[in-house]
Amino acid sequence: MPKGALQRMHGEERRGVSLLAMATIAVALLYGGTLAWLLLGDHRLAGEPVVRLALAPEPAPPAATDALLRPGSADEHPAAPHADTAEANETPPVVDKPTPDEQALLDAARRVVGGDGEASADGVKILGAETVPTGNAAVDIPAAGIAGPLSAVPDPALVAQGKQGPLPVIAKDGRQAWKVYARPLPRPMPTGPRIALVVSGMGISDSATAHAIEKLPPEVTLSFAPYGANLQSWIGKARAAGHEVLLELPMEPFGYPQNDPGPYTLLTSLQTAENISRLEWLLSRFTGYAGVMNYQGARFTSSQAALSPVLGALKERGLMYVDNGASQRSLAPRIAGEIRLPLSVGSRLVDPVQNPGVIDQSLAALEASAKEAGVAVGVASAFPVTVDALTRWAETLKEKGFVLVPVTATAGGS
Repeated sequence: MPKGALQRMHGEERRGVSLLAMATIAVALLYGGTLAWLLLGDHRLAGEPVVRLALAPEPAPPAATDALLRPGSADEHPAAPHADTAEANETPPVVDKPTPDEQALLDAARRVVGGDGEASADGVKILGAETVPTGNAAVDIPAAGIAGPLSAVPDPALVAQGKQGPLPVIAKDGRQAWKVYARPLPRPMPTGPRIALVVSGMGISDSATAHAIEKLPPEVTLSFAPYGANLQSWIGKARAAGHEVLLELPMEPFGYPQNDPGPYTLLTSLQTAENISRLEWLLSRFTGYAGVMNYQGARFTSSQAALSPVLGALKERGLMYVDNGASQRSLAPRIAGEIRLPLSVGSRLVDPVQNPGVIDQSLAALEASAKEAGVAVGVASAFPVTVDALTRWAETLKEKGFVLVPVTATAGGS
């Protein structure tokens, strides 16, 4: 073959290899860029929550460590300086798929009772609480005979009709709901470290709510979600069994709206007037509660501008505020102290895992906190496995030297 022809052949081969290499690089860049766009881009396909899918029963959880029993949740973020401007630097939390027990409770929440009677319950979530250690002052509330049910509600002097329903008010003689609707303490009061329990998520599932009211000792405080049906009837049943009750307020978490506590959530993006209007809707869902407890709200409770007016409104209505302790950045303790709002802060999450062994270990840690500080507040969810574990545990407290009290007996700041 002529030398010129061989040279042309080799040149074409080199060009072919070069073109192939360039095509390979182009394809790699295309796929790499697409992948980066999907992972990092600000669009509807980016930032989807990680979903945990269980195709078979999960194995028993490992033994609870101190880190597990310390507060932690999708709504919690590492401690940071209390500053509104720091919120923008937080990373939204991972949102897991509801567990089967959670889904069962969600399915039971078929309606949202609103001003017009019924509305969609889209976005309703299980109301639980994750807590961090903090101090609580042991404050006695008025003692009275407690052998039978608590008094019927509402007290006419403590309620006024608002635009969206009945609202709590301070009576003309100065009586306040957080004391009048509280479960009285026995007299004389037993000595020993005090432990209060708040069971949240009540009113979503009829069966779970009835189970908690029936099984739990009357000293346990029951916290009701604002999104259930027939709430006033449940309040009557709870108080007939001796339980004082709270109302849960949905507040903006980090990651909102992907992580959405439901309708009428109090938001940092809203004007104060709109948040107060939403607050009044929530407060009008039923009567007879001694106070309120936040549901989620790590972002909202870290905002001075958003939280202060809400806590001020609660103070003016004679209510107590229970901070579930999920966020170490919550400004509620400081603001409540400044305005002398009755406050209690959760010490520990009782059921970080729906497993009796883990719950027992968490309750043992709660006992240790009570011994150290003199008083401790545990927050739990209304799952039957938790309720059964709490019932068994409560029967052992007297012989251990602990005193089970309602959460109103731990209020400080008033």
